Parts: sequence; C-alpha cells; structure tokens
Amino acid sequence: MTTTNENLPTLAEKAIENLRQGKPNPNYRPMIYICAPYTAVVMNNREIIEQVESYCRFVYKCGGIPICPQLYLPRFLNLHNYAEFNTSIFMAVVWMRKCAEIWVFGEPTRDMKWEIKKAQKKNQPVRYFTESLEVIK
Repeated sequence: MTTTNENLPTLAEKAIENLRQGKPNPNYRPMIYICAPYTAVVMNNREIIEQVESYCRFVYKCGGIPICPQLYLPRFLNLHNYAEFNTSIFMAVVWMRKCAEIWVFGEPTRDMKWEIKKAQKKNQPVRYFTESLEVIK
C-alpha cells in the first residue's frame, strides 16, 4: 500500500479498502474499470499508452485489479475494422459491468464520456482522478 508522508492511506487506497470490507478472502481485490482515452490508444499514441499503463499500475498498487480493454483488446482485435471495433465496445461494456467501480483519469474525451454515461445509467460508482493520480470527485 502506498502512503502519504504522514503514513496515512491515500483516498484511492481508502476507496479500495472500503470495497474489500466484508469479503471473507483476505486476498480479495475488487475489479476497477480504467476509463481512459480509447481512440488515442487505438491510434497507437505511445505517450497515452504509457499514461494508461501507469493508471493500471496505480490501481494495482492501491489494491485493485485494473480492467483496461484499451490495452488488452488491440493485442488480438483489429480495431480499424468496423465489425471488430464494435465487438470491442461490446466486450468493454461487459467488463465494465463486472467491475466494482469505474475510475476516470484525466479530462474525459468523447469516448470516455460515453463510457461514463453507460456506467451512470447502471448506477455504477464513478471516481475521477487527475492525470497525476489525485482524486478530484
């Protein structure tokens, strides 16, 4: 668990700890959906990809299981193919539904706003972070 200078858990760590409450397995980690700029990752923007990877690492270090379709799906789907891109969107929504929370990093792009609306429509908790990993909502 990463901590602040005062040796207190960060707000993100507290959020994960709250999700772990009441779980019988002490190793339980909640799945957290990473809401990040999908199009920039599909377009292979290396800087954005590294940023999204850092978000996943952050969730992992806070005690969660990061779920990030943007990083996984391009490994075997051709997201420039219309049918496969649509399949990827369906798969991402299925994974989102299985997650305890959705964590949004940075200024939401058009694709991210769509994912946020999908999550809110199903009353899934959404947390917002700056690009520097500070909680903002």
